[in-house]
Amino acid sequence: MKTSTKYIINHQIILGLLFLISAVTHAQLKNNFEPRFNEAVNGDFTMIANNMVSTTATGDYNGGDNNQDFNLVYVDIDGNTGIGLNTFNSSRAEFKNPSPGTSCLTIKKVFLYWAASDFEPDANQNSENQPAWDFDDIKLMLPGETDYTDYTADEVLYRGRDDNGDGNPNDHFSNDPYICVKDITTIVTDLVANGNEDSAYGQYQVANVEGKIGNLTEHASVFPTGVSGGWQIVFVYDSPLLPLKNVSIYDGYAHVTDIDNNYNILVDGFQTVPAPQDVNIRVLMGALEGDRNLSGDQLQIENVSNTFVPLSIAPLRDANNFFNSRITIDNNNFLDRTPQSQNTSGFDAAIFQLDNPSNSIIGNDQTSATFRLTANQETYGVFLLGLSVDVFEPNLGPIEVLTNIANTPVAPSTTITGNFTVENKGNDDAVNVTISSTLPPQLTLVEPIVGLDPTQITYTYNSGTGELVFTVIDGNADAGDPAFDVDFDLQIRDECYFLEQNCNLSFGLQFVAAYQGVQNPTMQTTDSSSALDVCGVGNNQETIINVIQPSISWQTAVGSLDANVECNDSSALTAAQNLTPVANKCALVPVKTSGAFVPDAGCSSTGTYTNTWNFTDACGVTISDFVQTITVINTTPIVLPPNGSNTVDCISDASETFTLPTVTDACGNTLTPSTAVITDSPDPLTCEGTRTYTYTYTDCAGNSADWAFVYTIDTPAFTIADADGAITVDCIADADGSGITL
Repeated sequence: MKTSTKYIINHQIILGLLFLISAVTHAQLKNNFEPRFNEAVNGDFTMIANNMVSTTATGDYNGGDNNQDFNLVYVDIDGNTGIGLNTFNSSRAEFKNPSPGTSCLTIKKVFLYWAASDFEPDANQNSENQPAWDFDDIKLMLPGETDYTDYTADEVLYRGRDDNGDGNPNDHFSNDPYICVKDITTIVTDLVANGNEDSAYGQYQVANVEGKIGNLTEHASVFPTGVSGGWQIVFVYDSPLLPLKNVSIYDGYAHVTDIDNNYNILVDGFQTVPAPQDVNIRVLMGALEGDRNLSGDQLQIENVSNTFVPLSIAPLRDANNFFNSRITIDNNNFLDRTPQSQNTSGFDAAIFQLDNPSNSIIGNDQTSATFRLTANQETYGVFLLGLSVDVFEPNLGPIEVLTNIANTPVAPSTTITGNFTVENKGNDDAVNVTISSTLPPQLTLVEPIVGLDPTQITYTYNSGTGELVFTVIDGNADAGDPAFDVDFDLQIRDECYFLEQNCNLSFGLQFVAAYQGVQNPTMQTTDSSSALDVCGVGNNQETIINVIQPSISWQTAVGSLDANVECNDSSALTAAQNLTPVANKCALVPVKTSGAFVPDAGCSSTGTYTNTWNFTDACGVTISDFVQTITVINTTPIVLPPNGSNTVDCISDASETFTLPTVTDACGNTLTPSTAVITDSPDPLTCEGTRTYTYTYTDCAGNSADWAFVYTIDTPAFTIADADGAITVDCIADADGSGITL
């Protein structure tokens, strides 16, 4: 966006009247520049870009006019047919391998930016805004795809329509610029994951960058200014075979005018190489509304003398007209795009090598750079700045931790050997190097570690916390020093640990290396890896150890706790109930489930107790029930009192009276006698012999005993009672008196 020279001449008075308004409404900084990406990578950044408004929808515009000199239209290579149906603008650019001679190149980060002037429709503007499309949405077609996918911005860096900082009650600013950003890293890397390593290279086609077309006069101004819009994709790539660089990508929004300028942007988070190395730096830039033929705008940088000097890219970007509607990479127009207009009508994107003779701009050991945006008649906005800086630092990665068991599960109590290699692959000597790990609780260190050279590396181990720390003696991890191996033995805990405490049978071993450089003292850390890929890149994952799950069984033999106890032996019953089975290992305590007494059918005094024990180990395995059967029996004979007896002269009903004894069995149950069995021997009527009453006592266990009462018939001597010879006898032995002796 700009104020043309001819309008300055014709409207000096108006400009003076508007000076105060402009000073209020053109605030420089709309969004602080913050790091979007700031990491050291073995690689660099690159970009592709294209504009979305031009003098023609499909043609290349290579003229020298400014964008306010035309009523611009949307670029639209789709033509609203086929795959372009429902797109109102579209353009594309080709992303080529940025380092084609380098193997193992990967895409680490990808950011998509889109920006446009988005002046709202009003009575004074010929507005063709797209009312059915949200400005923070965009369509993107990746290499190999045949249709677009809609995406929404992760962040709106600034939107002029929503501005609340300039005092304008209508909440608008200047030409209402907006800037959106979307992290599309996973979208791009998924191409590689689903295809081959070259799948990310090819045509990237962008559609529906919503914005104003035609022409416009900015808010609080009487000067016509042009419309502009475009998109820019920044790629960060790396390979273990490329030099290490610190890549810093900062974004925000700074609005620069002839009144409000000299705005400074600080980019830090890096350290340049020490003397006497040459400091090599590449610069990334994205901006909106730079004019081709309107000079006075500069991108400056503070040099080592604390003086701001303008940057230039001869012959494409003059120091006094740096923002000039071009898309450039190094010293060339970037033309791998459709359309390939060399005049991009107010949209600027660039990557270039900083001209740094004798390190006069950026010096050795410098940790930040300050850019300044200036203008004396131009109006433009910068939303993207970045640096790619050669790094001087040690590099101990990757650290591959291996074991002698690989992925094979092993039994508890096994001793395994671990190993890693110490090698500095960087360009700075490493000092204060420690390589540490907190061993998982399933492992213990076997001490002492044999084979360590104490002039090279030492160790400490805390058996309570599991912390194992190796310390590399300074001078053994210098850049270019030969690698050396570190071996150590670890013992897996015994079976009882896994059965009783922790049955996590798969666990990881990982070390973290911490170190500093001599020239670059920034503390660095490197996580160990379980494996390296074909490019020698570590996965930064734990080295997994798998343990065979232990098992446990009953040591007590089946049935060995069974018991038969007499119903009257309470001590034996107590002793049987107190028996407990034991496992064949460890100290797992079984849990007893006591069974209730179950009497035998028809006998409440005998029966069974059935007890069970089991337990669940730490692995979640419940052992099979151990069953104990206690059988209550009654084999004790019934104890009866002595048989009863009586002697009588003769058996009669009156004389057959006696009391049956009360009898209890061994279990304390009172027994009921059977019906008497009467036995005469011989016939009592002969006046001699016995009559026996026999009773049987039987308990419910089947024990029985007989009790008898015996009557003995006694025959007394004859008595002569009368003179006439009559006699009296107790019984008659013979009916005819033959047995009578006188």
